[in-house]
Amino acid sequence: MNFILKKKTLIPAFSGIVAIVWLFIGNVQYGYWDPVRGPLPGLVPSIMAAALLLVSILGIIKSLKEKDEPDRLENWTIMIAAFAAFALVFLVGMIPSLLLFVLVWMRFYEKESWKNTIIALLISFSISYGVFVLWLRVPFPIGIILNMILY
Repeated sequence: MNFILKKKTLIPAFSGIVAIVWLFIGNVQYGYWDPVRGPLPGLVPSIMAAALLLVSILGIIKSLKEKDEPDRLENWTIMIAAFAAFALVFLVGMIPSLLLFVLVWMRFYEKESWKNTIIALLISFSISYGVFVLWLRVPFPIGIILNMILY
């Protein structure tokens, strides 16, 4: 069977394409390293994109060895949620989108209590904002709605 037609190959192939796009953006638009200033904003996204590309290639190889199985909706839940979070990036920005993803996922999919959900939300926000925005100065997209509010 042609590997393009196999359902198990589509997701690794798509994530590989996304990884290649982010490697290109990290290199061309943001840059990796400056000899004087040190790491530039494209370093971490490029490292993550390279890791995603490697995992995608391994996923494609593994999918070629397996046979397709019937789809069940619960198998697609994480992908549907990830695409929804990705779409929200354009509306509300990267960090609010990811925080909403964590909130909805933990509370309604994992059925965690509000207390655990809020604690995880605060910790994930503190780490992501502290590391990426304050320390590494990664320019996250702010989205259409936040752009209208802030500017």
